[in-house]
Amino acid sequence: MSEWKDYPHANCCPCHTTRKIAYSVEEAAARVGVSRDLLRAQIAHDRLVARYVNSKPIIAHEELVDWLNSLPTEPK
Repeated sequence: MSEWKDYPHANCCPCHTTRKIAYSVEEAAARVGVSRDLLRAQIAHDRLVARYVNSKPIIAHEELVDWLNSLPTEPK
C-alpha cells in the first residue's frame, strides 16, 4: 500500500478524508508510532526529508509515507 488512496478506509470518515498535508516532528512521530528522537535522527542522516518554517521542521505527508515504505520488511 504505497498511496493514501489505497488505504482501505481512505474515504470512510473525516479523520481520513481531512488529513493534514504536513506534520510537526512530534505529530509525525505520534502518527507513525516512533519517538521524536528517531525521526530527528532520520532527518539528520538524510533518510527523511523535512522542510523548514524558519527553524521549525515539518514533514510532508508524502515524505512520511515514502520513508515508511523505504524501511526494511524484516528486523535486523
